[in-house]
Amino acid sequence: MQGPAVVVRCRDASSPWLREILAGMEEEGVPVLVEEVSEGDGVALAFAAARLSSLDVGVGVADEVCVHHAKRPAGSPALTGPLARARVLGQNAARLVVGIPLK
Repeated sequence: MQGPAVVVRCRDASSPWLREILAGMEEEGVPVLVEEVSEGDGVALAFAAARLSSLDVGVGVADEVCVHHAKRPAGSPALTGPLARARVLGQNAARLVVGIPLK
């Protein structure tokens, strides 16, 4: 991985929900690395992403959006929400990194 970034793992890199997550993170000024994977639920994808992220925060996109921190237990994401809230969840993932209050 190049430089510090939040890792986003998703099953479909062309998803409009992924675009919303990335837009939310960009609004907060936090760099992102996207990895497309073939399987996994949101929680598992988010935990794996957080463990890969040099910033300890990862996002998983499947049937829902999950935001995880590497220091939390595997099955206990920091935030979970429907795909329709993808942009806000992206913003909040970035805010976990920056250390400012969540939206």
